[in-house]
Amino acid sequence: MNKMLLRAFKVSFAYADMEDYLFEGVNFSIYSGDRIGLLGYNGSGKSTLLDIIKGRKDPDTGEIARQTENIFYLRQEDYAVGDIDVQAYLTSGRPKLHHLYEKINDMEKAGIPEPIKYSELLSEFEKLDGYEFIQRIKKIITIFGFPEDAMKRKVNTLSGGERRLLKLASGFIEDYDCFLLDEPTNYLDDQGIEFLINAIHSSRAAFLIVSHDRWFLDETVSKILEIERKKIQEYKGNYSVFIHTKETELKEKTRKKKKIESEIKHLKEVERTHRIWANRREKDKIGAGDKGFISHRAAKIMKRSIQAKEHIQKRIDELEKTKPFIEKWYDFRFEPANPHKGSCLTVNRLTKSISDKLLFKEFCFTIGWGEKVALVGPNGSGKTTLLKIIRNIELPDEGEVIWSGQTKIEYLSQQWDPENDGIEVLEIFQRDEHQRARTLMGCLKVKGDNFYKKLGGLSEGQKRKVKLVQLIISEPDILILDEPTTHLDYVTVEILEQALKDFNGTIILVTHDKFLRERVTTREIKI
Repeated sequence: MNKMLLRAFKVSFAYADMEDYLFEGVNFSIYSGDRIGLLGYNGSGKSTLLDIIKGRKDPDTGEIARQTENIFYLRQEDYAVGDIDVQAYLTSGRPKLHHLYEKINDMEKAGIPEPIKYSELLSEFEKLDGYEFIQRIKKIITIFGFPEDAMKRKVNTLSGGERRLLKLASGFIEDYDCFLLDEPTNYLDDQGIEFLINAIHSSRAAFLIVSHDRWFLDETVSKILEIERKKIQEYKGNYSVFIHTKETELKEKTRKKKKIESEIKHLKEVERTHRIWANRREKDKIGAGDKGFISHRAAKIMKRSIQAKEHIQKRIDELEKTKPFIEKWYDFRFEPANPHKGSCLTVNRLTKSISDKLLFKEFCFTIGWGEKVALVGPNGSGKTTLLKIIRNIELPDEGEVIWSGQTKIEYLSQQWDPENDGIEVLEIFQRDEHQRARTLMGCLKVKGDNFYKKLGGLSEGQKRKVKLVQLIISEPDILILDEPTTHLDYVTVEILEQALKDFNGTIILVTHDKFLRERVTTREIKI
């Protein structure tokens, strides 16, 4: 029987500047071996809830009853850092063992000048199960795709994706009971994601995962917790099962809502008929000869009308309370492009090196107008560099980039430039674009008052949505997108996917989101 690791009981939380709770009365439990996805639109409180579970924040009401404190927490911004080699970084989680290991290494480098002391250190290291721990490190590092010679590389010389993987690997080396992973696939390539999936499958720990990567969730979780309207709803199954269930729920809610609205409309018509009838009897009374008889009869009719109205209104109020709430999401679309015939982009014999590392040599490809292609390759292969070259931001060592005809290109970068954080949202739009920008932001659940905030005051997901709005308003012919789904909630990812499928212009896409790549693009260019 699975052991309960923690239980959230009536947990509520609000930030100091909020008038209402971010989430309220939240209840759920995590058991050993659970594989849970945590979903909700940007700003619903997913990362905040992880902070509360870990103990980094305290709830305003309710409690987190923890049966274990042995919890590994990977935040969105977490990477391995340090001017030490990979093996030293991975042993640093056990300070005493790490210290012994370093002393043993130092003595070996010095030619073991004190054999007796060296022997004592080895004995102490063995008593602490040091050799088993080193073997475990090597096993986990292999699972995460690091070659054995990577153990001696400096952490700060690794790529962003490698440092992200290394941080994840450090968690799997220890026997944690529960993993809290906030967007763990950010900046990982396809291979890195496969390594992470394999590590999760081989672990006995529980996992609570926040991720925008739908394929990754399909491969890892068997339960979904969704934060919706400040509450948590539990769904069995992976992401695809969850989406199917949500669609079924929406159909049922829509049917029920229409039925209730139809009944309310009928009741209001009945009430209106009673009122008209009573008013007519009142008019009959005015011109009647037998005032007493008619007056008495009209009064009785009017009384029945008032009673009927009260009864009908009571029934309408009851129906209104049972009418299901349906969250309103609005699709957005890119304006039609003006594509030409023939080729759109020709890349001819492109060569590029960075710091003596050859990224690509004599690289050639052609993209046709209206074509949707994906650039694929492992981290460090030069995808982002290639995007800079074809946008004329960076020069190649050799070769040429030729755009055919008049082109209006818009680019979505993988990361937000922090230099823009001091700019207000409204400043990135022309004055005559403000109303449309606010409307589109509203469609993406970015509230109207955020339009007057500085970009640094928005969440990463909200910044991403502002940039999407900017792309839509610019009406491009060509979209160059570098990891466009990063930091977005699952609903916006689904809406963006449909908008890209419907776009008749050219798309050059870099993404680790397999669902997006397979459903939007028709060809892959491998780097």
